[in-house]
Amino acid sequence: MKSKSTLKKAVKFVSNCKYIFLLSKNIFQKSIFSFTLFLISTISFAQSGACKTTLEVEKNRNYSNAGEDGAYFTLVLTNEGNSTDVYNLNAANVNSACSNNDGTGTSDNVNLNSTFLDNNSSLITSITVPANQTATFSIHLTVPQGTSFNKWNCTQINAVSTNCSNYTVNTVVHTIVNNPSEN
Repeated sequence: MKSKSTLKKAVKFVSNCKYIFLLSKNIFQKSIFSFTLFLISTISFAQSGACKTTLEVEKNRNYSNAGEDGAYFTLVLTNEGNSTDVYNLNAANVNSACSNNDGTGTSDNVNLNSTFLDNNSSLITSITVPANQTATFSIHLTVPQGTSFNKWNCTQINAVSTNCSNYTVNTVVHTIVNNPSEN
């Protein structure tokens, strides 16, 4: 009889525990849902102020002639957000998605090589900009050997935020490849 009584007590204990855990689970799930909703809205609100940036060509000079030394553009990156951000820099030839300054078609546009330089002419791949500050850097576009002359290029410069996922600012520069013997 002693084991039957112990078994009944054990079954009753398990039933009571099951009820307590089910009740706790519901309370826990409701709390987690509320907390998750709060966290998502807080992060979204915080990022909306953190991810405001502009990227422009200095003095709106987004057109250049590429001679033997290529073409240089000075860019101004302004972090209008509320925290320091590091921006990864990259460039892409976007010839088919732009329009040439002289109105010619883009099917004959050429690709140029690009490198980024800081104010000391050192190669860079990223740039750090404090909140509400501006930083300048340059892009150097070089003409690959054998490239046709009097052809256009459109290069899109991208600054990709490391603080805010999927946040990129960009601008496009236009370059015409000159024949050095005609200069």
